[in-house]
Amino acid sequence: MNKQFFDWKDQILDNGLRVVSIKKDTELCSIHLGIDVGAVNEEENEKGLCHFIEHMLFKGTKTRTNIDIDQDLEDRAGSYNAYTTYTSTVFSITALLQELEKSLEILSDMVINSTFPSKEIEKERGVILAEFRSGYDDVEHYSYSRVNSVGFEKSPLRYDILGKESIIKNVTREKIVSFYEQYYIPNNTVISIVSSLAHEEVIEMVKKYFSLWKRKVLKKKKILTEKNRSIEVISYKKEIEQNTIVYLYTFYDLTRDEELALEILNHKLGKSANSILFRALREDKGISYDVYSEIDVTDYIKTLYIYCSASEDDILEAKETIDNCIKNIVNKHIVIDERNISLMKKAMKTGIASILEDSEGLCNYVLHQMLMNRRIDGFSEDLEALNNIKAEDVYKVAGKVLNGATIHMLLNKR
Repeated sequence: MNKQFFDWKDQILDNGLRVVSIKKDTELCSIHLGIDVGAVNEEENEKGLCHFIEHMLFKGTKTRTNIDIDQDLEDRAGSYNAYTTYTSTVFSITALLQELEKSLEILSDMVINSTFPSKEIEKERGVILAEFRSGYDDVEHYSYSRVNSVGFEKSPLRYDILGKESIIKNVTREKIVSFYEQYYIPNNTVISIVSSLAHEEVIEMVKKYFSLWKRKVLKKKKILTEKNRSIEVISYKKEIEQNTIVYLYTFYDLTRDEELALEILNHKLGKSANSILFRALREDKGISYDVYSEIDVTDYIKTLYIYCSASEDDILEAKETIDNCIKNIVNKHIVIDERNISLMKKAMKTGIASILEDSEGLCNYVLHQMLMNRRIDGFSEDLEALNNIKAEDVYKVAGKVLNGATIHMLLNKR
């Protein structure tokens, strides 16, 4: 990809805030503000605070009530969102270009001047506890939570991003504010902005609203990474129509080239509509509608999952089929050739083109590249590296990763 299709400038302000302006021929503006703190940064007695704070930044500032914030965001006539991951907390607004400055002002007020009203904390406590209950009812979500909880002994990945229900029920305002003041600081934050404006104009606009945000000493604790346990566990849940199987693998010791080979393997294994698992379980046997694999190469995460749902009568056959697919890949009985590599390369190029054409997607991509201290145009290096990956590399990484799975089965309790 040439820079003429991806024109950016990044600058670190005096207070440590990193700003990335991406110039694009568009009538829209998109802002993504990301704080480099997520569930992996929480101590045992802090589980769920990042997600709680994400909610609370909409609940009042020194000059705005929660109603004012909602109305001001709604008045932009675009879209706004917020989410918490294991590694970051993100707030975003996409609207017409003329709304850029007002959108920056609102975001700055929310992030810098939130007051955490006690009354609103109690309301959000109830909302988040309702999220826990929804998660229990969502069989897929519940299955992922269970495989993580049994697959890890000490890793923060063993906890849901929502945290621990007991902590959310009892956490004090003082605890929430203390965590906020520790991590929600400019020198732990990145802002990415896509617009048609000149980079200098965008950066000056950010300075106008964020330069008074006070820099602080950032103290982050070491994040524990842990290989998943090789274990099989069965859980039971009443009145579920679909039983599930989830396989969990971790891969903290791979090079970037090996991760790319793993992405090719994942595409062939369970990502595409013509994948090995899809054909074996759905097309050939007709025993599963919902089957896929997915990987996350984010720092400190590095996970590969296989998910399958099936009826009570078919769930054991589904597991046996998945086991056979994995065994046949590792033993090279399933062909992974240059055509598969070429197809993955094409899929990556399609994905990159889609990102570049979508202001919101591009803004989000750039934000996370910066939060992970990766090159903004790192995809160009990946595409180049793909040219050197051979089928043997894919088989090698399969042998490295596809062993010692954590396997969780969720079955209907009669």
